[in-house]
Amino acid sequence: MKKRVLHYMLFIYFFTVFCNTQAIEKKPWTFLTYMAAANDLNTYALSDLQEMMKVGSTPFMNVIVYLTIHEEGKPRQTKKLYVEKDKLTQIGPVLDRDSGDAAVLAEALQWACLDYPSDYIAVDLWDHGSGPLNRSYTRGKGICYDFDTGHYLTDRDCLNVFSWVSKTFRGGKKFDIVACDACLMASLEMAYTFSSFADYFVASEEVIPGDGFQYAYLLNQFKKQSIDPLSFVKQIVSAYQQEYAGQTGYTLSAIDLNTVNLLTDNINAVAQVLLSQLKGKYATATKDVIKQCVNQKACASFDRGVYIDVMQFYNNLFKNSMRLNLSQAVSKQFKQLLSDGMALFSKIIISQAVSVDYKRVGGISIYFARSTVEPSYYGLYWTEKNPTWLNFLESFTA
Repeated sequence: MKKRVLHYMLFIYFFTVFCNTQAIEKKPWTFLTYMAAANDLNTYALSDLQEMMKVGSTPFMNVIVYLTIHEEGKPRQTKKLYVEKDKLTQIGPVLDRDSGDAAVLAEALQWACLDYPSDYIAVDLWDHGSGPLNRSYTRGKGICYDFDTGHYLTDRDCLNVFSWVSKTFRGGKKFDIVACDACLMASLEMAYTFSSFADYFVASEEVIPGDGFQYAYLLNQFKKQSIDPLSFVKQIVSAYQQEYAGQTGYTLSAIDLNTVNLLTDNINAVAQVLLSQLKGKYATATKDVIKQCVNQKACASFDRGVYIDVMQFYNNLFKNSMRLNLSQAVSKQFKQLLSDGMALFSKIIISQAVSVDYKRVGGISIYFARSTVEPSYYGLYWTEKNPTWLNFLESFTA
């Protein structure tokens, strides 16, 4: 982590510990929304706050929001908000923060951990999202994009900040849930990265509609009782399904991050087989088969084909495996790899909300380069730790 960010976080830590002299009642849950609305989503931020206020904090959960907003004709403002039924209470002074700065995310997480101690904590990253890639993008890059500064959070920003806060303030315990009320974040690249610091991940392969999560419904369960993290992630997905039932073009997945390494190992093995074929005498035929397997008519894809659904990709490869010119022994092993990979989805995907047009998606996407590899892909934590998929993409696009 950069020294400037680390020094800033240490300063905030000691300052907060010094000032935090009032005893805080511990509740089972803390639900923090890191609401990055210094952009064209500011009106949706206000409506989502209204949704949260329909339930608010309960004896079983503190509902808090770290809001950065820039409304037209007004200066950018950052507010710490405590949410109660029909009431918002501002905690401390109005600040001016850059939602795309890793140090600011750290400040928000520290506030949640220190001021609202709990057995469980869920963090909701609220804003535009562009998936694992950090491209030049009309509506932003990465996640939690700040239009005023042009800054955003990358996969490594999230990894560094969440891991540091987990170690410093939670005794090394992972965050229970990280959810993304942001587009295109349910990728294997992001799930792999988030598995370092969280147990469960809730995100969408597709874009998130402007109204986002249904906060009143997902918080409603905590009026009379506490629930465990597994039940809560299912509740988030159920609320989403209720909100958008009857519409098209939506997905939401609840992902068990403690099982993601199984799929990671599997897809690395699949990519290695394909890479070997692309480097051999059947390279042209292999490339043709892969093109058919990722064709947008045969395989669900997102963001104009930038990301593909892993489950459907596997299914298409399985159906076309005989055309890859593999030896009999390797063909048998390859089909077994694909079968094992598809079987993993029942373990990894805890719950799904999907529209009728996406009823066959598996719940996790992955980046697929169709002509050249996007430069930002080289900088991902996923790519550093799992170079086989990148090597496959480079060979496919060569």
